[in-house]
Amino acid sequence: MSAKLPVVSIVGRQNVGKSTLFNALIKDKKSIVDSFPGLTRDVISHTIVHDSVSFVISDTPGLDLAGSSELSEQILDGARKHLARSSVIVLLLESPGPESFDFELANIVRKMALPTIVAVNKMDSAEKMENMSNFYELGFTEIIPVSALRRFNISMMLDNIVRLLPAKKTAIAEPDLKIAVIGRPNSGKSTLLNSFMGYERSVVSDIPGTTRDSVDETFTYHSKTIQIIDTAGIRKKSKITENIEYYSFTRTVESINRCDVAIHLIDATVGLTENDKKISDEILKAKKPIIIAINKWDAVEKDHKTFNEYKDKLIFKFYRAEDFPIISVSAKNKQRIDKLLQTAFSLHEKATKRIDTPTLNRVISELKSVGRIPQLGEKIRIYYAVQINTVPPSFRFFVNNAEHFRKDVVRYFEKALKEALDLEGLPIVIQIEGKNRNDGRRKPKS
Repeated sequence: MSAKLPVVSIVGRQNVGKSTLFNALIKDKKSIVDSFPGLTRDVISHTIVHDSVSFVISDTPGLDLAGSSELSEQILDGARKHLARSSVIVLLLESPGPESFDFELANIVRKMALPTIVAVNKMDSAEKMENMSNFYELGFTEIIPVSALRRFNISMMLDNIVRLLPAKKTAIAEPDLKIAVIGRPNSGKSTLLNSFMGYERSVVSDIPGTTRDSVDETFTYHSKTIQIIDTAGIRKKSKITENIEYYSFTRTVESINRCDVAIHLIDATVGLTENDKKISDEILKAKKPIIIAINKWDAVEKDHKTFNEYKDKLIFKFYRAEDFPIISVSAKNKQRIDKLLQTAFSLHEKATKRIDTPTLNRVISELKSVGRIPQLGEKIRIYYAVQINTVPPSFRFFVNNAEHFRKDVVRYFEKALKEALDLEGLPIVIQIEGKNRNDGRRKPKS
């Protein structure tokens, strides 16, 4: 979360509609919504602008979790710490009237001495509006009837939030780098996020699947702003049997698509699993730079040969791992966290650079002269090549016959260009455009 922007936190009991209200305010479905109580476990935040004023809105877990699960105390502790950093509180209640815990929650919020808006949710009809008088006994002056689902009075709520903000920030600094932390459940993603942030920002537990939403946080590293996205663990699709798991998976894929660099976290004590391969496939499909981080390296018995042997086994099981940086880390002990971030910046810099056309064609000419093109030799002609995009670096080859450029041939040029143009660690795209023998027109092939 950006320390430069004021924070507005939505608090309330479980299942009063906090996540629905959050999504209505940000005009997106970022927070998972389901009728299952206690679904939100982490604090989910998003930066929005209303009337040219920027602020962070946060969806917090239901504060009546006490004793309901092994994670309850950790979740509540994280929520309380977050509230202490807030500038405005939105206390969400629901029609027809306050319940017993609402009075306890009102006292908690009142003691914080922060500007507070009481929002009464599920005001879907004129009959329900008659219940508004039931909420004035809580003693708050700012009370707004809303329907998060139908977006009733959302604009009024935003107006009131902006009015209560202690500081009006009108500019949002885009992060210099967005990193998504991806991995299967219990690989250490939330621990890594906490190591980056320097405090317990995300709930950490040995219970797999603790993180269900994608959690964004921002921090500064060597004067650069980094946004970290801690994603829900991707499980095998065959095991996604509930709405919760489906939406967690969907959010993770969305997080991959909006990041600049993906860190794929693998549990060193477990090794590469089929699920890890599926996760890598999702990152590769999105054409994102990847760092493979072998986490929990502190728990592995090792000598000076161990890491290289581990890498060799990893590449043997999943040959595409050879294309990307592989770094051993301990999120728990903060070992090689700096190296992760430095590598991420390096990959992003490489991904955004352009190769001038003369240099590209000279390199391709040299590759052809070496004579290692798979099984085709002189049949292949590349007349001309040009870079057509960055992030990922994308190239178009104009060739004599597109049919000659099978997957293994394109793969050869991908690897060779990465080495020759200092693009190691990046996915690259090569489009083939050849002549059609029938009419002489060029047809693209990717």
